[in-house]
Amino acid sequence: MKETDFDKLIILSDIHYETIKGDLIYWHHIEEDKIKDQRYLLKLLMLEKYKNTEDVEIQKILQYWEKNEVSLFNQYVENGKEKYIVQWDCIENMPYIMYEDKRMYFPYDFWFQEYEGKKIIMDIWAEQQDTSPHRYINGDIRVEQGDVIVDAGVQEGNFSLRYIEKASKAYLFECDKRWIKPLQQTFRKFKDKVVLYNGFLGQYHAGEYLNLDNAVGKRVDFLKMDVEGAEVEALLGGREMFLNNEIKCSICSYHKSGDEAAIKDILNSYGYRTNTSEGYMLFHFEKNIFSTLDFRRGIVYARK
Repeated sequence: MKETDFDKLIILSDIHYETIKGDLIYWHHIEEDKIKDQRYLLKLLMLEKYKNTEDVEIQKILQYWEKNEVSLFNQYVENGKEKYIVQWDCIENMPYIMYEDKRMYFPYDFWFQEYEGKKIIMDIWAEQQDTSPHRYINGDIRVEQGDVIVDAGVQEGNFSLRYIEKASKAYLFECDKRWIKPLQQTFRKFKDKVVLYNGFLGQYHAGEYLNLDNAVGKRVDFLKMDVEGAEVEALLGGREMFLNNEIKCSICSYHKSGDEAAIKDILNSYGYRTNTSEGYMLFHFEKNIFSTLDFRRGIVYARK
């Protein structure tokens, strides 16, 4: 490399990027501004693919990329501003933050950022700001007083915790076992109206797999779903729930190429009309993104 005249050196290992980069700079004296990660290559490929696009929204993203790096939300989400200081519950032996006057717990081994000598969480509601293509609440797709809500893919619980006092009942689904104890503590005050499931949502109901038709009660008013690419299978497992209710739906559609069309088809077959969030997301974490090179809508909204 020292004997070669090159413009950029692209490291395609995401996991070991920082280690490799550090070694190249320290041991081999490669200039830091020449070293780039896989998102840089992704940007080059997508700039080439979409250079003649007539889609105005994509044109704006490409213009943004002229001076900025590729990211999940690009120009649609502002950088974090609100800092939540992490505290420690000595009785429960878990960290937590104060979120809208309520404690939100995290796994004891959760990685936190540091700022001025304190552990913090940045902007836990950032992806829900008005300009985000990942907004769950939009127009008439909102939680009303007394609604029964289903939060599929709850993780830290920021969505349900915001609306738990409005809701008459909440079904929470989380497949990652490390989040279950923190969620139990987060929603302890509301345990009379919260049902927490640890399992994978899908089409069938057996073993560690759950489906909506078997897991929730007869009434559902609001559904938020972010299950890391299993949205299509989860929707197929809720046919009776959808047919017997008039549900306000916010379904993530960006994890896999083609999910938006598949999600709309399923919901349309259940008698729901659909539309999508504005703006595009670039889900650069997906292993197939270099094959698809596609922009995706973040959310499919639906109502009967």
